[in-house]
Amino acid sequence: MHTRSLVTSLVGGDYQDVEYTEEERRNIDLVLKFRSVPLEERAQFLKPGATVNRVGMASLAELSGLGMGGYRKDSLPDRYDVIEDIVAKGDRVWAVWSLTATHTGELYGFPATGNRIDITEMAIWRFEDGLVAEHWYFADDFALLRQLGALPEFTDYAELTRGRWRTAE
Repeated sequence: MHTRSLVTSLVGGDYQDVEYTEEERRNIDLVLKFRSVPLEERAQFLKPGATVNRVGMASLAELSGLGMGGYRKDSLPDRYDVIEDIVAKGDRVWAVWSLTATHTGELYGFPATGNRIDITEMAIWRFEDGLVAEHWYFADDFALLRQLGALPEFTDYAELTRGRWRTAE
């Protein structure tokens, strides 16, 4: 997994050059370790009873009726994440990353398409005693559905939103 910072690319330097407390730096390091291991190995970074408030692609999991079992190792086997930005404050870390992969296995009920996937995800982690106590994940489900071929490609957004939005007069 590669990490780069959108914020620091604008102001210069690297996220590692930011003045973080020792706790914040430990939390960032823990997130980077957590994100670098396969899903089945992430429990070691979780405090017993850790709360997941929202799981990435939760909308698809709910709609499919498959829950998180709808995302399997063969769904996106060449998945590659690039952390675009990561920020820490106190006991929390926020990260935004790009996910790229090839859809080669069933994903939330969608059969393999062979399509390239390129979406944005983000997460927030809260730490207690050096472990993740709570975490939230958000994925661009709309972009994913479009790339799976489940939604039409819209080139005319005026047509897409016609009659749904009022313009100020």
